[in-house]
Amino acid sequence: MNSSPVDVQALAARVERLESANRRWKSASVIALLFVISMLLLSARRAERVAAAARPDRVEPDVLHVRTVEAQDFVLKDGDGRVYARLSVTPSLTAMDPNGRSPRLYDMPVIAGQASLQFYDEKGKVVWSAPSKPQFMTVR
Repeated sequence: MNSSPVDVQALAARVERLESANRRWKSASVIALLFVISMLLLSARRAERVAAAARPDRVEPDVLHVRTVEAQDFVLKDGDGRVYARLSVTPSLTAMDPNGRSPRLYDMPVIAGQASLQFYDEKGKVVWSAPSKPQFMTVR
């Protein structure tokens, strides 16, 4: 067999290109495989959390654990949407009647900009409020 130096060099260059292409394909397949495995693990974890949340013996069905909550109003409602308590910086004087139709004006003293706590009965009427009366407060 008679081989020329030109053919050997061309063959070596071709083999080098094939080996580098092979390395790129191997790297791309490893990255794609890691991506697919991570997606499968994440979806399995999500399915596990959903299944755990649906268990009837779960102690805390709807609990949100946070360090800080900021709001102007905190409203305590039952399953039917009736308001039983309200902690507010800007207390409202009106509330909907039990059927949710027309607003009613409540007979209570309110100081704008002062925090107030209001408790309502099952009919939507204010049964207790704090502060109970308007008062002057000293400014420091």
